[in-house]
Amino acid sequence: MEVVLHLPVVPNVELVAAKAVEALGGALGMHQTHVEAASVAMVEACLNAMEHGGGPFTVRLRSENQESRPCLVIEVEDHGEGFDPATAPQNSASRVLGSTMKRGWGLTLIRELMDEVQIRSGPGMTQVSMRKYVESAP
Repeated sequence: MEVVLHLPVVPNVELVAAKAVEALGGALGMHQTHVEAASVAMVEACLNAMEHGGGPFTVRLRSENQESRPCLVIEVEDHGEGFDPATAPQNSASRVLGSTMKRGWGLTLIRELMDEVQIRSGPGMTQVSMRKYVESAP
């Protein structure tokens, strides 16, 4: 099962991708809390792609079995300038709790909400690949 979305940069388009996560996660029998976590991670990845990608972006959703463990795989790809994931800000809830800082949380949320996250980036392409296992801890 696979869904591919080619999305323009328009207001609220990330919600289209979130609905696709909800539909595929539900079809996989994923617990609602896992679907919601994956949906929030998807929205964050889409917002980053829209802000930094410089134009339309692509979302791919598919189901996979990793070592007999079913999972939802989400990939968000843009064609912006790229960045070094190793030097990207990594906020910590404990470090900035109560802070008024509202920027730079996207990758932190993605990493905390998903079971696995891989980021490949270079000039002209960034791809965020995320996995949420059907039976992962809530």
